[in-house]
Amino acid sequence: MLYLNKTFDIIVIGGGHAGCDSALAAAKLGMNVLVAVVRKDRIGWMPCNPSIGGPAKGHLTRETDALGGIQAVVTDKTSIHVRWLNTKKGPAVQALRAQCDKSLFATTYQNILDLEPQITVREGIVTDIIAENGRIESVRFEDGEKIDCHAVILATGTFLGGMIFRGDERIAAGRDGEAPATKLSESLRKLGLSLNRLKTGTVPRVHRDSIDFASIEIQPPNPDPYHNRFSFLDLPPNGLEQVPCYITHTTDATREIINRNLNRAALFSGDITGQGPRYCPSIEDKYKKFPDKIAHPVFLEPEALDGPFKDEIYLQGLSTSLPADVQDEYVRSVPGLENARIVRYGYAIEYDFVDPTTVTVYGASKLFPNLFLAGQILGTTGYEEAASLGLMTGINAVRYLNNAGPVVLRRDQAYIGVMTDDLATKGVHDPYRMLTGRAEWRLLLRFDDADRRLTPLGREIGLVDDGRWKIYQAREKSIAELTEFLFNTKARSEIILNENSGAPQTQTLAEWLKMPGVYLSDLVEKIDVPGKYSVNTLMTVEAEIKYEGYLKRQISEVKRLARAEFVKIPDNFDYTVIPSISKESREKLSAIRPRTLGQAARISGVKPSDIAVLDILLSKTK
Repeated sequence: MLYLNKTFDIIVIGGGHAGCDSALAAAKLGMNVLVAVVRKDRIGWMPCNPSIGGPAKGHLTRETDALGGIQAVVTDKTSIHVRWLNTKKGPAVQALRAQCDKSLFATTYQNILDLEPQITVREGIVTDIIAENGRIESVRFEDGEKIDCHAVILATGTFLGGMIFRGDERIAAGRDGEAPATKLSESLRKLGLSLNRLKTGTVPRVHRDSIDFASIEIQPPNPDPYHNRFSFLDLPPNGLEQVPCYITHTTDATREIINRNLNRAALFSGDITGQGPRYCPSIEDKYKKFPDKIAHPVFLEPEALDGPFKDEIYLQGLSTSLPADVQDEYVRSVPGLENARIVRYGYAIEYDFVDPTTVTVYGASKLFPNLFLAGQILGTTGYEEAASLGLMTGINAVRYLNNAGPVVLRRDQAYIGVMTDDLATKGVHDPYRMLTGRAEWRLLLRFDDADRRLTPLGREIGLVDDGRWKIYQAREKSIAELTEFLFNTKARSEIILNENSGAPQTQTLAEWLKMPGVYLSDLVEKIDVPGKYSVNTLMTVEAEIKYEGYLKRQISEVKRLARAEFVKIPDNFDYTVIPSISKESREKLSAIRPRTLGQAARISGVKPSDIAVLDILLSKTK
């Protein structure tokens, strides 16, 4: 179908996780959206591990859901193995992680897009972004068709100049089996965007029937289906079979094989110039950096229950750029995989990305106000990072077209706020992965309370519909009721602690809950608690009572530092005329153009003394 006579409000280039959530957000907010993809059947695809979640990454998915995004819903509908991680640690780092059915995950995303009347999907490779008078006006496809628009969202993943490496093999591809968008990279450079290279990779997949599962450790899924929910919508169990994962480890033989073949790894041949992910390195990089370590964990994770991927097992931990014959050899050196048959070989992929410091904290290019970017094109890695950035750019592209101010989440408000601030302020040297350690206020940014932090904002923006809002209000009511009950109900020590000796102690259930070793799940079994509460509500109430003192301390610290976040810096502020700050600070402030004094203070190389000078000048300007 041709669209020569039609102008779209927004064109989204890319149908991965960033593209899907940005397109859906924009469409729900009333925009007419065109989604440009290489292949329709790869919308919502999971080219690496078909998993969502984990500490920090799962927090992003929950926050996206709380704002009205869709990734959590798709995950809940297609999960085949869900586990809670870090359950023996504090609530700040606890989170869900789900394995999903790869095929079903993609078709679920595709069906959601198909049902949205404001979205049109168009197959084809975009070759040019056309700008006039400092604004993006249209895009051109490989077949020559030019389509006009009012804004563009780039969500290209690894497709910009994508090149697959496997030993001596070199394959131009955006991902396995799909053509790259090489001409689009050239177009972006002509527009003046700053592009660099990054590298990521994927692992070998082996046939299920060739694995000796009896010789390796099993990891069963969480048995309670009502406990396994990313979305606050509390969807019913998806009815899919819940299957186990497994764990094994590399051996001294693995190390010997890889060290013997390091010269055949594309990663070390000099052909790959982009920096790889620091927190998810290839197996050859692990042995290069940690030559004395023998046992690296290998997680065996299913890809699907049915369809073409039902017999494929993902070998998490064995990402590689080594040639196929070496992959065969080292995989079979791992216990349980002695007779493994590889059905798809791993590879490294290098691709172009745009320097995120040339993009505002709300996702717009600093060169073109109606050009937005989300996901791996900004130097991130991971489905969760992509979807949350996509959601925010979808929101902010709409707000730009409606002449409304951008939505910018604070670092104390959401992990999304931490990520967008990190990208715009610090840039990236390797693919950015969200970690709990990146957040200063992670006790305030728990997995259980994302709706309390963000759903009212989602309602204000217009993405939270009446049904979701009623669920939020009901949960707020249940939290208040349970909290009041715990503070107003007293119990004796022999009931709570099962102690019959000594003088009995009586205090409120809230006071008991603050004691080490006392948990709310135990209290509700011993005390007749009125009403029935969800696991998520129990987690929220327990965290806010048990860690009340720590939470108050963090909130107090946030307030103390908040002033700098509210000191706005004018967009046209001229740093070059301030002689009393260092040359390095002037250059970095001029390049990044922070929105607030707080953001300016987080820029690497900007001295505290220079921030003090800037503070005085801004006060005088005001």
